[in-house]
Amino acid sequence: MEARAVHKTFRPSAGLAGEIRSLFRRKNDQGGVKAVRGVDLGIRRGEILGLVGESGSGKSTLGRVLSALYPPDQGTVFFEGNNVSAFGRPERRAFCRRVQFMFQDPASSLNPRITAFRTLSEGLVIHRLGNRAERRDRVSALMEEVGLDPSFLSRYPHQFSGGQRQRLCLARALSLNPEILIADEPSSALDVSVQAQIVNLLLAAKDGRGLTLVIISHDLALVSLIAGRIAIMYGGLLMEVLPRGLLGQVNHHPYVKALWASAEYGRASGEGLILEGEPPDPQSPPDGCPFHPRCPEAKDVCRTEPPLPKEGFPGHLTACHFR
Repeated sequence: MEARAVHKTFRPSAGLAGEIRSLFRRKNDQGGVKAVRGVDLGIRRGEILGLVGESGSGKSTLGRVLSALYPPDQGTVFFEGNNVSAFGRPERRAFCRRVQFMFQDPASSLNPRITAFRTLSEGLVIHRLGNRAERRDRVSALMEEVGLDPSFLSRYPHQFSGGQRQRLCLARALSLNPEILIADEPSSALDVSVQAQIVNLLLAAKDGRGLTLVIISHDLALVSLIAGRIAIMYGGLLMEVLPRGLLGQVNHHPYVKALWASAEYGRASGEGLILEGEPPDPQSPPDGCPFHPRCPEAKDVCRTEPPLPKEGFPGHLTACHFR
C-alpha cells in the first residue's frame, strides 16, 4: 500500500453557522482544517509501521484515508498498484475485507444496542461468509483469540470493561481475516497493565496471521519497542521516516529529536520534556516548515519554504532544510 501526495481537508459546514465562522476567518485560512498536507508514505507487506505524532498532527486522518474511510482531496492511495478511489463496488468490498481499521475509542465505536455476537458476526453476514452455525463457531474462536470468554457473546458493550471492549474491537477488526490492520491509538485510554495486554494481542495476531500492522500513537517510546519502521508527523506533514534501529543514532529532525529526548527522559524519570509553544493551527498552518515557530534551529528559509524529504541513511527520510 502506498500514499502519494495525499491531502485531506475538512471543510466547515454550510448554513448560518458556516457564514458566521467565515466572518472571523483569518486572512491565510482557506476555509477548513488541513489535516493532511501532501504525505508520501509506503507500507511494506508484513511490517509493523508506527505512525507517531501529537494530537492534531494528522496521523489518525492519514490512517483513515489509507483504509478508505475518508477519500483524499488530492493525491492517491494505491493498493497493489491500483487507485483505491477508482474502485467500483466489488473492488471496494474486497478492499474492505483486506484492510481493516481499529478505532481509538471502543466505547464510541461499538453500537450499544447490539450484542457482542452481532458485533462480531455483522461483517461475516455483510460479506456472506459462512452459515449461521459457521459464523457462531468463527465468532467464538475470535473471542478466545483475544482473551474473552465466548459465554460473553450475549452481553452488550456497557457490560464489558474498557480493556474488554478494546479486545472486542480487535476481534471485530480480525473477523474478516484482513491482510492489513490499522490500529488507531489501541492502548491510549487503558491502564498500563491493560495496555501491555492489548499490544501483546496485536503482536500475536500479526505473527499468527501474517498481518501487516500500522500502529497510530502519540507515544514514541511505545512504538519504538514494537515497530520495525517509524513515520513521525507534525502539522499534517511527515517530518521523518526511519527504521527503529536508527532512533537516537542519527541527526534527527529537531521535532523528532525533541520527541525522542522526551521518550528517553520519560523512561528514566517517569516524566517528559516539554516543547515550548503550541502545535500549529490546522485551519491556518504557518508557511514553510510547520515546526519552525517552535524550532530552536529555525532560519529564514524555514519560515518561507516547506522542506522536501531527503534520504540520509538507506530508508531514512528527513524533511528538514539542514539535515
